[in-house]
Amino acid sequence: MEKVVFENLPFATERLVIRLKFISDFLGTAPSQELLKKDFFKLRETEALIEAEKLRHETAGLSMKAFTEENYKTVVKKTSEEDEESEEKEEEIPKLTYFRKDDKGIYIPNFMIKGFLKSSAQALKDQIPLRAFKAKIDRNVFVFPNKIRLYRNGNMLTEPDDVFVRPLRASTPKGERVSLTASERIASEGEIITDEITLVLIKNKDLDMDMIRKFLHYGYFSGIGQFRNGGFGRFVWEEIDYIGSDGVKRKKIKVKQE
Repeated sequence: MEKVVFENLPFATERLVIRLKFISDFLGTAPSQELLKKDFFKLRETEALIEAEKLRHETAGLSMKAFTEENYKTVVKKTSEEDEESEEKEEEIPKLTYFRKDDKGIYIPNFMIKGFLKSSAQALKDQIPLRAFKAKIDRNVFVFPNKIRLYRNGNMLTEPDDVFVRPLRASTPKGERVSLTASERIASEGEIITDEITLVLIKNKDLDMDMIRKFLHYGYFSGIGQFRNGGFGRFVWEEIDYIGSDGVKRKKIKVKQE
């Protein structure tokens, strides 16, 4: 586990050590390499069209060999036809999201925890007012370790349980379209918990540790991972330690959510 040194810092911090326990199935979020490649080349095609249009304006009326309006229309029509073909081929690429893992096993990246805190602050902003909450969390809250491991009944998880397939509906210029999307799944069977997670808060006048505790409670309703609005990735949390800005451990606060 990553070792972080907090002593002798030139500014005041507080530390909250917690552990998450998942109460619903948890879906992977990392995109497949095939989709990443497709999106990259799609971006390059868009950039090429923009350059072609710029060239058309720059060379308009210069010579018979210049890139003409008719040439441009031909390119756009051809590209449009190719886009339609690529949409059909796109259906052949499995829209599957994965869990991140290395040679040790599956892990949650620390930025997902920070993203959850920002999502919670957004949802609870009417009850827990925090000005510029995204900037405050980005600049003042830090999550350790970088890779947060998952365990079932004390054993580190190395592979997902299965793949969860669901319909994905979207409104397009051609009307409503339905496609299938899928995600690797860890079922909430047994006790699924994380490593100890240390949240470090740089002291400031707007955001305090009690606010962060309240944000964590939101995980009971909307958690982390794919398809959160479908009830996936929900969790409860346990406070293991709290270290104040004076470096002294405080009595653990009992957190009851079940």
